[in-house]
Amino acid sequence: MVAPCNAATDSVATDSAAIDSAAIDAPAPDVGLADDATDSAATDSVATDSAATDSAATDSAATDSAATDSAATDATACGEGPVTLYRGEGTTLDSAGDQHATATGEVAYVEGRFGQGFSINGPRNYVTIPPTVGNFDGDFTIALWFKTRYWGVMLGRRAGCWNVPPYTGEDFDLTAEGYVAVEVFTSGPGYFSVHSPPGFNDDAWHHAAMVRRGDVFHLVVDGSTTATHAISGDFVDPSRSPSYLGVGRCTPGAPGSNGTQDGRAWYTGALDEVAFYDRALSPDELVAQARGLCAP
Repeated sequence: MVAPCNAATDSVATDSAAIDSAAIDAPAPDVGLADDATDSAATDSVATDSAATDSAATDSAATDSAATDSAATDATACGEGPVTLYRGEGTTLDSAGDQHATATGEVAYVEGRFGQGFSINGPRNYVTIPPTVGNFDGDFTIALWFKTRYWGVMLGRRAGCWNVPPYTGEDFDLTAEGYVAVEVFTSGPGYFSVHSPPGFNDDAWHHAAMVRRGDVFHLVVDGSTTATHAISGDFVDPSRSPSYLGVGRCTPGAPGSNGTQDGRAWYTGALDEVAFYDRALSPDELVAQARGLCAP
């Protein structure tokens, strides 16, 4: 029921970074002349050199044009923005609407993936997102950037760990082994959990998204789908529980806890650009976001 979450090991993985295409111009070939070449041959040689230069310039222009077209294609993959967005720019305000969050404890602001981001360091430090956020009766995407050498619940919404009335929600965790692990609870008989490969707690920025597209759930990390699962039912929470950045209801001492817990950890690290979409982002959009091309 619960993805692996307790060993204290740091793994090393590479940073997800934007990769730009480079156009390399091939030098024009030299034309050798014999010592006894005539003026006419020299003239032909010059003409040949000129044609080679013109050809190289044309090839270079074509290559540059292709690179530009490729970049434009990537940039245009960034579609309509989220309905709710927490950027962490020195505040917990919703940058896309009016669903403003509140910080508790010593939530700070550090250099983020774009601008500033949230720094959440352990017990009693968290951000509360209103219960009106994250309710979807169809396709959706919930995405964020994270950076840490540690682990914990990055984003959580559920009425309690157990012994609670019906609810919908998710635990969006990073485990001690560096797995991005998600537990999903829908209104249907749809509880399930999925996780990525390990190694994402390497102190580099990573983009993670949970996406519902029709009857399939996708966990996408750094633009690549790492797990899928069938999903049914809606994602509208009847318990009206808030979401939290930095803690989940199964964490000991969690806000709103009914006393049940499974030892899941408080998050320690940075979070940025926490976004809720009322649609499924396309694979191209998710790749563009992971490459840093969809800056707010």
